[in-house]
Amino acid sequence: MEPTRNLVLVHSEGWQSLADFEAIKGFVREMAPDIEVFIASNDAPSSYTRKKAAARPALIFSPIRLQRFKPDRGRIYQGQPMSKLAEVQRLAAAGVAVPSFEEIRPDTVLSPETYGPLVVVKPSYPFASWGQGVDLQHREKVRYRPPEDYPPDHPGRQGPMIAQKFIDCGHAMTCRVLTLFGETIFTFGRESTRPLTLDLGKETYEVSDFMPAPPDNFVYATHEPDILALAAEAYRAMPEVALQACDILRAWTGELYIIEVNPGGGTWMFSSKLADRYRERLGVEDLTAEFDAFRTCARLLVERTRAEAE
Repeated sequence: MEPTRNLVLVHSEGWQSLADFEAIKGFVREMAPDIEVFIASNDAPSSYTRKKAAARPALIFSPIRLQRFKPDRGRIYQGQPMSKLAEVQRLAAAGVAVPSFEEIRPDTVLSPETYGPLVVVKPSYPFASWGQGVDLQHREKVRYRPPEDYPPDHPGRQGPMIAQKFIDCGHAMTCRVLTLFGETIFTFGRESTRPLTLDLGKETYEVSDFMPAPPDNFVYATHEPDILALAAEAYRAMPEVALQACDILRAWTGELYIIEVNPGGGTWMFSSKLADRYRERLGVEDLTAEFDAFRTCARLLVERTRAEAE
């Protein structure tokens, strides 16, 4: 069969392994002889690939935003960094469960009825990561600070700070659900082995006081239907962001909340800088096996290419 559409997978060195995209390409070839697959480098113009891919209706998928590679045609799905404030606003507007939140402004006074005694204060800056700038504070002590008052490397210098209701999970926990077009391809849960007991008399808290941290935690992959369904809801709130890494909390009373979806796309967990750590902690060799991730990616990309290539 002569191909009628093209699929372009855009690889970014240091963010994904090229072998991962080669594996997905192989599965697409098995499933869809009507689709020709190209792998382009995001670190170069890839002129030859760009011209070849433009010969037919195309779909372009890049986990992170396009950089040096600029396609001549095609439906584009790429990572889209956005402020964490804009992110939760979009989720809330779509009816997705998120903890109560607001931007911390000079006139901000947080309601005790809405927030309770403790509040998570976090940066809105889209490139803040690994918990940088995140604190747990007493609600009545949360105050606006002008950007210039933060240390030079603090993300509060780059954008507003957010107050977010602290969710009591009983045991500190968080679960990341990686989805492509809303379908789960990887999960990584972390939970503390110790009950969450926060002393309200303390002036300040360490991250390990309210987040799961070694050595007193365990990790797991999950297939819990309600968690995966909530991650799928997040995709419906931001359908232009194909790859989402949804960070989800379960309150001790059972309710689920999404904290963020990491729309920038630097979350290809199968071959990221933390992939070896995920393998070690989960005790597995193949991070794709749990959800047959690369075959699943191939199927979803085939469906999208057939429906949306342009």
